[in-house]
Parts: sequence; structure tokens; C-alpha cells
Amino acid sequence: MRLRTAVLCCLFAVAGLPSIAMADRTTVTIEALGAPSDDAQLRKRVALMSSRLDDEEVQFSGTDAMAELKVLRSYVGEKRELLDERREILSMMGRVTVRSALLGYEDGIAALEELETLSEGDDRPLGRRLMDRYVHAELLGAYATIPGNSASHALSAEQYGKAALLADVYSGYSDDQRAGVREKQAFQLHEAKRYEEALALNQDVLSRGERLFGKSHPKLKTVLTNLAQNLHAMGRKQEAEPYLVRVLEIAEAEDDLETIQDMLFQRGVLAYELGRMDDAKSFMQSRIERLRAAGDTAWLATAEGDYEELLQRLGE
Repeated sequence: MRLRTAVLCCLFAVAGLPSIAMADRTTVTIEALGAPSDDAQLRKRVALMSSRLDDEEVQFSGTDAMAELKVLRSYVGEKRELLDERREILSMMGRVTVRSALLGYEDGIAALEELETLSEGDDRPLGRRLMDRYVHAELLGAYATIPGNSASHALSAEQYGKAALLADVYSGYSDDQRAGVREKQAFQLHEAKRYEEALALNQDVLSRGERLFGKSHPKLKTVLTNLAQNLHAMGRKQEAEPYLVRVLEIAEAEDDLETIQDMLFQRGVLAYELGRMDDAKSFMQSRIERLRAAGDTAWLATAEGDYEELLQRLGE
């Protein structure tokens, strides 16, 4: 038994990335037109693709969009006079990748890596440059979850860090959105096993959250859980417990059964690891009782299994 890793739901609102395929949108077909005949046609097609991506009322095939963008990227090559268009194409390749469930991560990541080498003199709107870094971080974080790619967690954290610096000076982001970017960076640092850095960043996020919402707001549950995870991973288990207590208190106040049962489990595991066997059993039993009273049969089966495992470990 062990503390479950916190599943990061953004603590605060970060700019959304709507899916390409939405049922209530106007569908357009992206035709395979081949290479542009000249620079003027290239610019026209880049502008058309950009308008489609910016229009939330339009849906289209992510696969077809990527094919078109690759054709345009090939035409542009290294031409200095088409540097602005090259940047826009690379940015769009990242955005299409993150929005489409059918595309692999590699094309988007490679495009945004190339875009980063073209940062000198990049005078595109700050919001677009911020989104590029954010999308790059998202793609790297997702790629890192594929077996064999765990090194990308650190790369994702780096991109979130760059996005956070841009967010600090971008007037289109609120303080809660800025905190959300940092929370995601901290999560990737934790996954990269850079626990001390993750802890420091999460402490900053918590301070921001408390200033914005107070010390007992439900939005704090995720960062408090993540702080407990950071400390637990560092072997500072007793320091982790107060954060779990706070999460449980917040969940109790809003009658959030899912979080309540999870925190009772987490506290039971931690008590077991700290040698407090009676407390461990009490937390696990309370979890079962709460779920049974609520009639939650799905979680109840899991809770009963966890309690049986605890008893076996205790030799009972």
C-alpha cells in the first residue's frame, strides 16, 4: 500500500484548448492541394489555416490539417522572407496536435522545438507566444506518460516554467491562471523526481491560492494534496499529514464524498507507514462506513479490499 499520486486537475483556470472535433460546429474539409505555387499562395493558405484554428465554430480533421501544415512547412524551408509564416505554421502544428486525439505527440513536439529556436525577433502577440510554450509543455507531459519517455517530465516542467514567466507579464491572464501554470509545472517536477523544486513551487502556489480564495476554499484541495505527495516522496511523512488533514476538512465542509474517502485512505496509509496501526485501521474503517452509508457500492468494494490488505499486512 502507498499514497496514491495526486491526479492534477488544474487548481486554477488556465486558457482552454478546445477540441478540433465538436459535434455542434460547422465542419469544413481541408483539401490536399499540394505545394503552393508561389509565396503569395503560401501566405493565403497560412492565413486560412490560422483563421480556422482561431474560429471555435469550425471543426475539421486534425489529420488533414497536419498534412496541409507539413506541405506548407516544406515549401517555406529556411527562407528568411517567410520567417513569420514559418513561425505561424510551427505554432499551428503544435496547436493541432494538442487538440486532436488521433495525432501522435511527436510532430507537435518537434514543431514547437523548432519554433523555440526562432524566438529571436519574434514579435507575435504575447498571448500566442505564451500559448506555444503552454502547448509544448502539455504535449511533453502527455508524451512522458508513454513507457520509456519519462525524461520528458523534466522537459515539460521547463516549458511550463517559460510559460509562467510570460504569464507574469501577460495582461490577458488573471492571477489564478498564473498560479495554474505554476501548479502544472510543479506536478511535472514531481513526476521528474525533482521533489524539492516541486515542493517550493507548490508552497508558492498555495500562498497565491490562499491570498486569492482564503485558506479553506475547495480550489486548494489539489495543491494541498500535491504538497503532501512532495513531502512523502522526500521521506518527510510527518510533515505531509497536516496537508491531508486540511484537504479532509475542506472536503467535509462541502460534503465531497469522493475526496473524503480518498483522504481517509491516504491518512490510513500514512498512519500505517508511521507505525500508528490503530489509527490506520480507524481511518480505513471510517472510509468503509462513510461509503456504506452513502450507498456508494463502487468505491465501497475498493475500500473493503484496501482494508483487507491492511489487515493482512498487520497479520490479523
